[in-house]
Amino acid sequence: MNKDELKIEKWSNVVRWLLIAIYGIAIVALADWHNVSSTMILIVGAIFMLFHAPKRYGWKSTLVFMALAFGVSTIFEDISIHTGFPFGNYHYSSVVANIDQVPFPVGIIYIAVSYLSWSLGTLILNHADRHLDKKINVFALPAVSTFIMCQFDLVIDPITATYTNAWIWEDGGGFNGVPLVNFLGWYLTCYIFMQIFTIYLAKRQSKLPNKPEIRSKQYWLQPVLLYIFICCGYIVQYIANVSDRTKIVDLAGNTWIVGNLFETSVTVMIFTMLFSAVLALVNLFKGKTIDIN
Repeated sequence: MNKDELKIEKWSNVVRWLLIAIYGIAIVALADWHNVSSTMILIVGAIFMLFHAPKRYGWKSTLVFMALAFGVSTIFEDISIHTGFPFGNYHYSSVVANIDQVPFPVGIIYIAVSYLSWSLGTLILNHADRHLDKKINVFALPAVSTFIMCQFDLVIDPITATYTNAWIWEDGGGFNGVPLVNFLGWYLTCYIFMQIFTIYLAKRQSKLPNKPEIRSKQYWLQPVLLYIFICCGYIVQYIANVSDRTKIVDLAGNTWIVGNLFETSVTVMIFTMLFSAVLALVNLFKGKTIDIN
């Protein structure tokens, strides 16, 4: 690697750490803003991926991942709004920058969170993305990564749907106003684009970049920390809103207490998202070196 390439790698690393720091500062400074998590994921998460993913996959494969995540999620979201499949009956409150009935930023959030989920799944499965010659990894990697992705949906929905009404469930639902079918639909949607990408990646194993940077624990720690900061955002919001006893009623006529919704989100987060992050960290630091070969 020549001096110019080393300089680019150095500054790319600095930018990634800066993005993580910005996210951490924002979730504390803007704790009273209920949309801070989704907004910061939209901005910081997407930019972070552009500085992280190409190092291990190259730009072509990175763009394929982004296109799949954005395209499949937007198509299924729009189908569900019109037909109820696969997420159930709902609609978005936003009418700005929509692709038919789906706000454009929704697809970007899918890209950002699915990449972080994919990164954690990769760590938990001992860098399965580099061992796709083993058939079990071709199916295990998207399956595990999708579960991690759906953990995020479990955490965000009680607040963002039932309370702030960024999207509205027309028939309500048993999980704090959200129906079970929503989470099943999330799993189906995310599994489809992650499985397609895994098959694509399996055919390009010999063409993947093999830079020294992707053997660095620091490089792999970054997406885990950003994922943990997403978790911390819900802790901060819980502290800020737990005493709110305001009652709200969903379209099914069910009554929910605002403080309880925040408590539900942080409780679920601790035993799902945070658990996955801990598993990834254990696998990252259990050995002295990183085996991606």
